Amino acid sequence: MADQEVDAAPTLTEMMRRRAALTPDAPYFHLYGETVTYGRLWDTSARYAAGLARGGLRPRDTLALIYPTCAEFFFAFFGALRIGVVPVPLYPTLSVEATARIFNDCEAAAVATIGWFRKGVDESAALAPGVRAVLEPPDLDADAPPPVHAEPDPEDLAFLQYTSGSTGHPRGVMLTHRNVVSTIKFMAEAAGLTAEDRVVSWLPLYHDMGLIGCAFTPPLTRTPIWLLPPDLRNPRQWLEVCTEVRATFTVSPDFGYRNCLRHVRDITGLDLTSLRAALSGAETVRRSTVEAFESRFGLDRVISPCYGLAEATLAVAIWPRAVPLRLDPSGRFLSVGQPCPGVSVRILAPDGAGAEVPLGPGEEGEISVRSPGVMRGYYNNPEDTRKVLSPDGWLLTGDLGLVDKDGFLYVTGRLKDVIILAGENVPPADVEEVVDLVDGVRYSAAVGIESERAGTQRLHVVAEVRSESASPDEYHDLVREIVSRVHKQRGHRPARVLLVRAGSVPKTSSGKIQRSRLAQMIQHGELQDRIVYGTPERTDRRPPPR
Repeated sequence: MADQEVDAAPTLTEMMRRRAALTPDAPYFHLYGETVTYGRLWDTSARYAAGLARGGLRPRDTLALIYPTCAEFFFAFFGALRIGVVPVPLYPTLSVEATARIFNDCEAAAVATIGWFRKGVDESAALAPGVRAVLEPPDLDADAPPPVHAEPDPEDLAFLQYTSGSTGHPRGVMLTHRNVVSTIKFMAEAAGLTAEDRVVSWLPLYHDMGLIGCAFTPPLTRTPIWLLPPDLRNPRQWLEVCTEVRATFTVSPDFGYRNCLRHVRDITGLDLTSLRAALSGAETVRRSTVEAFESRFGLDRVISPCYGLAEATLAVAIWPRAVPLRLDPSGRFLSVGQPCPGVSVRILAPDGAGAEVPLGPGEEGEISVRSPGVMRGYYNNPEDTRKVLSPDGWLLTGDLGLVDKDGFLYVTGRLKDVIILAGENVPPADVEEVVDLVDGVRYSAAVGIESERAGTQRLHVVAEVRSESASPDEYHDLVREIVSRVHKQRGHRPARVLLVRAGSVPKTSSGKIQRSRLAQMIQHGELQDRIVYGTPERTDRRPPPR
């Protein structure tokens, strides 16, 4: 068996079986000082398959997976695939009610988890009548003959990937085996991944970039992975592992690179010069972040913007390695590259009556994608599926962007997040990039809130502060600086600036700002306990005398 046979595997299950047969002793991933080989993964997943069958799981059942980053996640995931059960990776940080809502939505027959999360899982399962069992590793690592191996069709469901909910309730994206294997093949090609690379990832396994990009693509090319927990309190740990293993490839949203700039002041002992590519995706890729990170760590042409979404399995475009970055004519947006092999992109202008009008080069509109990775649809949700998926396979992404005359794609914002100020469309990221550079601000979010009195949206800025014990005068000066800079650099004066404690801005599991949720929190007074300075009426008022 040769690597070409692994590449030719029609399903994710068969790809891993062939990889384990070809290179059983090769490391799949390194985690917490332990190395899991492909052979061990395949052998242990057979034991988990037996445990799942003993637990009452049958082909086409759905199995919710609630794990931290750990080997047991992989054993349970591939154990499920081996008996035709559909895994549903979920983020363990959701509330009891939100988790139960997904259990019910995906019709979970069982939940696989570990003791850390058992209490919350049990509480959620009590609200989901369809959950028949909650299974932990001792229940799953069965000393029994493995059940009959399922031979899925490429069009069978491989797993459900729940969206991170940046614009609403999470929805179950149905991904077939063909979706997944097609995507990881063109991603590996576009990213230039080889067996000589060494990947380091702290991204969570319950999100598409961490799971499909960092965990399922490397086995295709026999690229070893070093996994870290996603709840890194100090991003230096990520950089230290990259230094230690001479990583050539890593991935993060923009905020991960910004966190390094903020929290890793002392770079003694860090050497990232082995990196050949550091992908940046999942949110707006900021030129200021790229330039500052590369300057701080002595890198050149290493951070590569990319773009994708769960509904397209993952990747749509990846900037090629070591190629100078490209800006749109306005100089505001970095290109995420040309579409990956086999992927088509067009820019549409919905006309309000449902018809879609393709736009020309340089014109901004909604990004529409057609690729082998485009989902089958949302699980048990034909109405929402019809809204985004056309009969001929084009997916409406809900993202705004443009394509230049050379076919390079630029992502300019979210359709639902765009702030409309007196008829002008203002991407929130434009405002946030200005605010984030103000001394004293650790993170910010900008939203537009409708004003009946003004007859338009009003710009609201929520800024997490570095110091939560500054004086009212210091906070007032910080607000004035924010208002001044936004007005000077973006031409709009914020109607309201709220200074809040760290961690107040709501985010999805992948780190995207939940702007619609933030707007609701502002309107309903839900931020009140988190505000250190700011009033609903005005932002330019001096604090009362003390």
